[in-house]
Amino acid sequence: MNFIPIAGIDVGKFFSEMAILSPSNEVIARMKIRHDSSTDVERAVELLKKTEKDFDSRPFVVMESTGHYHKILFHSLYKTGFEVSVINPIQTDSIKNIGIRKVKNDKVDARKIALLYRFQELKTTNIPDEDIECLRSLCRQYYKLSDELTAYKNRLMGIVDQLMLNFKDVFPNIFSKAALAVLEKYPAPAHILKANRNKLIALIQKNSRRSLKWATAKYELLNSKAKEFAPLSISNSSNVAMLGVYISMIKTLEENLEKVLKAIRSLIIEDMAKDMPMLALTLELLQSIPGIGLISAVTILAEIGDFSAFSKPGKLVAYFGIDPSVMQSGEFTGTQNKMSKRGSRLLRRVLFTIALANIRTKRDKTACNPVLMEYYKNKCQSKPKKVALGAVMRKLVNYIFAVLRDRKPYELRSPQEHAQMLAAKHTAA
Repeated sequence: MNFIPIAGIDVGKFFSEMAILSPSNEVIARMKIRHDSSTDVERAVELLKKTEKDFDSRPFVVMESTGHYHKILFHSLYKTGFEVSVINPIQTDSIKNIGIRKVKNDKVDARKIALLYRFQELKTTNIPDEDIECLRSLCRQYYKLSDELTAYKNRLMGIVDQLMLNFKDVFPNIFSKAALAVLEKYPAPAHILKANRNKLIALIQKNSRRSLKWATAKYELLNSKAKEFAPLSISNSSNVAMLGVYISMIKTLEENLEKVLKAIRSLIIEDMAKDMPMLALTLELLQSIPGIGLISAVTILAEIGDFSAFSKPGKLVAYFGIDPSVMQSGEFTGTQNKMSKRGSRLLRRVLFTIALANIRTKRDKTACNPVLMEYYKNKCQSKPKKVALGAVMRKLVNYIFAVLRDRKPYELRSPQEHAQMLAAKHTAA
């Protein structure tokens, strides 16, 4: 790699700066590439081809991952046959002080990115599969919408508490269809007390899809609670208006979440119709692991992308960002090291949820995953609960790695059974 030209690209929102280094690290060409100009992209390709002709070696292109702004240029250069590496901004920060002078601009950054590749020999990034890229985009949007929905639900609860604190005594789930319908039409105790009895009962029955008897009982309880809280209700115009706004936002976000889920399911169905439905098969394998549902499986698959990039479990653990940070200098070695959290934040979020599911018990008091439950309890005897949960998360990543590597569903085995199987394989070999 030290004998080929390197093109470093500093990516911005509207344009990128490219600097091409010769094998001796001299800047032989620079250019500004506007992202909305196909002419600029074509000129960049021609410049790279000229460099290839001059040095009798195809240049390697390296660029920083910057939101979604690098994607157009990445795809354009990759399609023309150039090897492209997309690197993490954390890696580019490591070379920012290569010079003594304090200089920071796009042209200088482009050269530093090229030098970083020269010094560290970073791995080529394969172009993502179109289906995987679509899934990744949909999953990330799903979690963004979910977070927004949670935020609006919390705001709604705050307003309901002010308007009618004991409303939850009638509808424990204030986000149910029936509860939201009542709040939307009768936001305060005064509105409930003035409401037509039959109309309010009909509204509750229609939205709950329960019997008339059930709806009538709910009305009676609601009316009673409204009388109790009426003197304390802060039913000013602001609270009433914001209640309507939050209910509207919650409904819109729930509809949009359903659209995203529908798009994810459509992608999977389309893949199942193919001769080699790798997407659907991989999702099925991931869902064989306890605690992993469809959305969790889709998120893991979308965020991992090309599994062949991970040659051993430790690399996948690091990609999840749950590997321990290292603190060592001279004779000092840190002993209180935390998770590096350098990998995918979304993967850690999903993995945390899966880990919690694996150390819970079912309604019949049996463990969801007896092997991991026992492992967690043993760890808790000598470690804090958070550390023990982190150990469970690492175990789960090992399971994910094994399932994707072997292309076989997960099998629940105790450590003793696993050791016996390994010993049997070793003996057979």
